[in-house]
Amino acid sequence: MNKEDLICIENLNVKFGQQMVLDNVSLGIRAGEVVGLIGPNGCGKTTLLNAISGFVPIEAGTISFDGRDIMNLAPDKRATLGIGRSFQHAGVFKELSVADNIIIGAEKAEKFPWWWMFASHYRKKMDKIVNNTLEDVNLLAHKTSLAGILSGGQIRLLELARLQLFEGKLLLIDEPTAGVAPALRQQLAKTIKKLNQEYGFTVIIVEHDLKFLFNLVDRVVVLVDGCKYIEGTPEEIQKDKRLQEIYFGNGD
Repeated sequence: MNKEDLICIENLNVKFGQQMVLDNVSLGIRAGEVVGLIGPNGCGKTTLLNAISGFVPIEAGTISFDGRDIMNLAPDKRATLGIGRSFQHAGVFKELSVADNIIIGAEKAEKFPWWWMFASHYRKKMDKIVNNTLEDVNLLAHKTSLAGILSGGQIRLLELARLQLFEGKLLLIDEPTAGVAPALRQQLAKTIKKLNQEYGFTVIIVEHDLKFLFNLVDRVVVLVDGCKYIEGTPEEIQKDKRLQEIYFGNGD
């Protein structure tokens, strides 16, 4: 760990009942990095994101963000500090239109007054934000559609589009390709890269599709049985024989 780390996790333990889900995990992530979390099902990947964002109790250890101890902060307070989160099951309002999903995020990000819809200059500004945001993820043609009728991949893109409006420093993205057709995965990768390179977010991604992940991240952390097992660049991890053993066995 060093002073340049945006997020610093030290000796983190998370326990559900008698089961230790995260066991003495330490991890530092520098500002501007894109870091992937991989490992077998049940190894603690999503739990680690939940610990960072405040959704699970911590048994032991510390988490600091941007130089501040956040252990005693509720999830909404952590979000206010700049920690954004997408979930394994996409967090969009399916009963609202695609445009309304963007508006909800834009109202807060742009600090619109509650009466903005009654003023033409605010309506024009909001419409421009909505159009630009949806155009970025190729969803402008679906602006007036209910979010619930979108495909799995389009819903993921809508969720990432909303994250573009988030005023923060760190994004935690859980299984972005889950339920997404191969044709839309390239657009997903492009959007995540844009969040990092153009919007300046540090990104932590949990992902099962290793090819998708390795082409996207600067560094990979492998968790096994709740412990940090391997850590390195995508090139280093792919060459490490232990990765093959984790996913495919040792061949004996």
